[in-house]
Amino acid sequence: MFLSLFLTFHSTFYTHALKGTDHAGIATQSVVEKMIMKESNLTRHDLGREEFVKKVWEWKAEYGNRITTQLRRLGSSVDWSRERFTMDEMCSRAVIEAFNRFHEDGLLYRAERLGNWSCALKSAISDIEVDYVDLEGRTFLEVKTHKGNPADAKGRYEFGVLTSFAYPIEGLEGERLIVATTRLETMLGDTAVAIHPEDSRYKHLHGKFVIHPFNGRRIPIVCDAELVDMTFGTGAVKITPAHDPNDYECGKRHNLEFITILTPDGAINHNGSQFEGMMRYDARIAVEQELVNLGLYVGKEPNKMRLGLCSRSGDILEPMITPQWYVNCTGMAKRSTDAVRNGELKIVPAEHEKTWFQWLDNIRDWCVSRQLWWGHQIPAWFATKKGETGMSKMDMNNNDRWVVARNEEVRQWYYFYFVFAQNFHYDHSSLLLAWMRRKPAPRRKLFLDAAARNLCSNAMRMFLTRGSRLVYFHSLSWDGPSRQMI
Repeated sequence: MFLSLFLTFHSTFYTHALKGTDHAGIATQSVVEKMIMKESNLTRHDLGREEFVKKVWEWKAEYGNRITTQLRRLGSSVDWSRERFTMDEMCSRAVIEAFNRFHEDGLLYRAERLGNWSCALKSAISDIEVDYVDLEGRTFLEVKTHKGNPADAKGRYEFGVLTSFAYPIEGLEGERLIVATTRLETMLGDTAVAIHPEDSRYKHLHGKFVIHPFNGRRIPIVCDAELVDMTFGTGAVKITPAHDPNDYECGKRHNLEFITILTPDGAINHNGSQFEGMMRYDARIAVEQELVNLGLYVGKEPNKMRLGLCSRSGDILEPMITPQWYVNCTGMAKRSTDAVRNGELKIVPAEHEKTWFQWLDNIRDWCVSRQLWWGHQIPAWFATKKGETGMSKMDMNNNDRWVVARNEEVRQWYYFYFVFAQNFHYDHSSLLLAWMRRKPAPRRKLFLDAAARNLCSNAMRMFLTRGSRLVYFHSLSWDGPSRQMI
């Protein structure tokens, strides 16, 4: 949990400090999971959601008040009578209301796109929850979700290398196309090889295919001047649209197949041929060995790279395509930057204007859903007709089955939308909604990370409409290893 101080200026001299604590969804769940494993050798799935959440509340009662106790001992002169916790009833109502208003305004939507996925948490996380580590070259790292690399004395896995291998070209016996990657296991999901349209070395390959060595899949050779630098390496780039941001955009440009190769916990799924069931970095080793056996392995060399880590779990993140809920930040970000540029809003100290513009001018839509058990449940229901089968909530073709509402009114919205607008002609008495169930339903696994964060995007709109004209950037407190404390 962290401390939030909200200051309301009543005059030039008087300030009202409101104290609040955040429920810290990811961090708290991780701590309690470790505690339960240590004490009972059980996972949260062994306990079930309802029992696990009870354990979290017990932990919060014992440890969660230490922050406020310390503040009281320090003599903090805040308004303790109006103390708030982001999971209390008042904040919970605010989350539901904010979510619905954003959805009604067209600012909040559900979409399937490439995002940050933590295999340790089995959850999506937002861009602001990613820490980066730069590797100068070949580096061995411990991966907590893996049993360990048997080839390394400490069980660590190899990173910071560029591995080259060859794809056989269909119809051209003996000819191969060499590509390179820092994430060899992702070749299991390759759906194209990109070349530059002006590269004379590969003119004869336009419109041709390479053959995947493990599953026989025909992989098209596409021309892409935007992605490929023909002066770098071999001038040929493997494309894995479902597991790389640049490849994702290339896949959309060329209408490629998006093949996800990982399960939520980071194991190779059914698309991984003989490597199915292996953890991702164990599969990396196995794929390399199999390429050697097939005579397709070319070599590897040290390579600088940047790894994205989950700021909460320390897990190495994977770009994954999953359906999530997003807030459209474009309009709010533009209004915020315009306000500073035209003098309507002032940043103090002024040198932080650069930070303001750098962040907001490059804003991306904000992923607000998490696959967690501790936190605010998103007020959305996946609707099915009683007895109806085969309606997967993960299938984006069924995206219009999701109904956002504040509470019981979901019935009326469902009935209007599906019976009248969609002409489904369902019998109202036979409708089955997830909210009607007493037991935890798999249709309701999406949670909001924090109540305060759900309101953040609305803050600037209120800020600019209620007379405030000043944003103050203050310093942060850090500990020895440079981790944020407050």
